[in-house]
Amino acid sequence: MKKGLIFYVTEGKDSVPTEQNWSHLTEAFDLPRASAACVATSEDEIAYGWWRMLTRGMHQVFCIKAIYDETRDELKPFGTPLRLCG
Repeated sequence: MKKGLIFYVTEGKDSVPTEQNWSHLTEAFDLPRASAACVATSEDEIAYGWWRMLTRGMHQVFCIKAIYDETRDELKPFGTPLRLCG
């Protein structure tokens, strides 16, 4: 079963690099292992990322809040992942 993960950045939105592969974060944190991951900085981007993952064949899509630390170039997820579908 293919899983997708959306990181919803709530702090540090202005400096988030969009063209980066975030799938490796699922191994470092206690998150659902994802086949694909993306970053969203608004609710519209969450909806687009969700739709995009469904069209790419993901069976489950999760969303988790995150903070982007520009000085360390690091994304820090927090909270519990919310299952959007599947």
